Amino acid sequence: MQATTPVSRIMTRKPETVKPSDTMEDARRIFEKHGFHHIPVVDNGKLVGLVSYTDYLQLIRSVFDNDQETRVNEKVLHATLVQDVMTKSLLCLSNDDSAETALRIFKTNQFHSLPVVDDKNHLVGIVTTYDLMRVLESVFVEQRDTVENQV
Repeated sequence: MQATTPVSRIMTRKPETVKPSDTMEDARRIFEKHGFHHIPVVDNGKLVGLVSYTDYLQLIRSVFDNDQETRVNEKVLHATLVQDVMTKSLLCLSNDDSAETALRIFKTNQFHSLPVVDDKNHLVGIVTTYDLMRVLESVFVEQRDTVENQV
């Protein structure tokens, strides 16, 4: 792979998603079951936001850092909607954007994931810093193999 590799070759297709009307309990289940750190929020197929594990942790701290009973806190978590916590203003990639473009956006903005959308803002995938690490690893292996073959 190269820096010019399109993100469509490295992205996770059909990522787990939540709806704006889902609760943060629904998001918690996905975070815990899959170990994801970012979940796209989709409404009628269109990307409308992103909820991160950090968003979830901030909510937990604000809810659970009080003296109320655990049952009351759990009810608050079940009553908090994803739309009330999600990030709505997003930078997105298209299928044709390069891995290098994704890398530059990650570096400039200190993001850890970027949704990939089509021209109608339908979610088609997600690229994470982990995906880019895999690209870099393959580049390093290719370079090493080239050097070893020249010797």
